[in-house]
Amino acid sequence: MKLRRNLQTALAAVTILWLVFFIDLASPVDLRLYGLRPRHLDSLVGIILTPFLHVDLHHLIANSGILFFLLAISLSFSRKLTFRALWIIILAGGGLVWLTGKGGTIHIGASGVIFGLIGFLMCLGIFRRDWKALIISLVVLLLYGGALQSLFIYVPGISWTGHLFGFISGVLAAWWTKAARKR
Repeated sequence: MKLRRNLQTALAAVTILWLVFFIDLASPVDLRLYGLRPRHLDSLVGIILTPFLHVDLHHLIANSGILFFLLAISLSFSRKLTFRALWIIILAGGGLVWLTGKGGTIHIGASGVIFGLIGFLMCLGIFRRDWKALIISLVVLLLYGGALQSLFIYVPGISWTGHLFGFISGVLAAWWTKAARKR
């Protein structure tokens, strides 16, 4: 029952991304312009909107599968901690991109959240020190550890700051679960 509920929640999150994409296609206004523009006060809402907006179908497809999988794993560990971690990843990661991202750019896509979940799940076992979290950390490290090399490679048109600060905020969220557990 719980697994089914977690899979449904992960699928609902990905479905929202697809709905926003098709609404953007049908809309006379390009919703992608509401993404995150570093250091523009009128773009602060972009911190929250960025994960829902995608450049094209290829970008959306690339993010959908991995986001579904990581969300399903995280939700299966703890729904409460996952939702808290997502807020930390979106707000801290997006806030850092807003503060430090390259001027004159618009950052969109769920990649920051994906890298945030990778950081969260990889470090969860280190900070929580329980077997279930350690197993999840090892599985995520084996499956997605190679993606971390992209944190240090600049590719034009790809928000490496979004990836980097997403990952860092995911690690911060994992550390926060340790502090929350002690309370």
